[in-house]
Amino acid sequence: MKLTICDDEKRIRELIEEAVREVSESIEIECFADAKGILSPSFDADILFLDIEMAGIDGMKAARLLRAEEKKTVLVFVTALEEYVFQAFDVGAFQYLVKPFDRNKLREVIKKAIEQAEEQSYIEKVLSQRETETGITRSMIVKSGGTNTRVILSEIVYAEIFDRRIVLHMADRDHVEYYGRISNLESLAGKDFFRVHRAFLLNLAYVKSYDSKYVQVSDAELPVARGRYRELVKAYLSYHTRRENL
Repeated sequence: MKLTICDDEKRIRELIEEAVREVSESIEIECFADAKGILSPSFDADILFLDIEMAGIDGMKAARLLRAEEKKTVLVFVTALEEYVFQAFDVGAFQYLVKPFDRNKLREVIKKAIEQAEEQSYIEKVLSQRETETGITRSMIVKSGGTNTRVILSEIVYAEIFDRRIVLHMADRDHVEYYGRISNLESLAGKDFFRVHRAFLLNLAYVKSYDSKYVQVSDAELPVARGRYRELVKAYLSYHTRRENL
């Protein structure tokens, strides 16, 4: 994993670097005193700590340029002013640290940024898995009952969500239960799945019938949230169009 620190204050760069080393010694770290380094075509980092107020190109403008290039870097803004907080989230900032910051708070943000970067990398890896002639083979590994379990995404009938606990109802076996983020599961699952209700993510391949109130999948009847019916119809028709063109 690679982490970049871009701040015009040497003291701040050193402080962040020391905190990163306290959290993990294996992370590759590079530092820049201005935004030129991170706007280079060769720039590639999993995590970026970015000062907002710098001479030349400021951090906010640099962040917009990075996002315009579709850089997926986990972005943590570092600034002495709180007034940029809303702009920070406009460019998909993961966190916003106001100087002077507490050392313990800094370490906690670093840990969470590493977790986010790892999850993002895992999602990209799963999504890059190719399809074979026999069907979709994308899979993910989840920790269920203390055991690492491989789950083939196409064999999930639907997922049921209870806060951070996710129950996968499978076509070929008993359900698989694990702790995770539903947003990550949606990203991994792709277009063949649809969030029919805040508590249910269904695999369109297993839909038997549906109306404006319920979807029948296998032996389960899932509720359709108000305002989601039109999107469900579009997603279902789009799914069948893709299947027919294979």
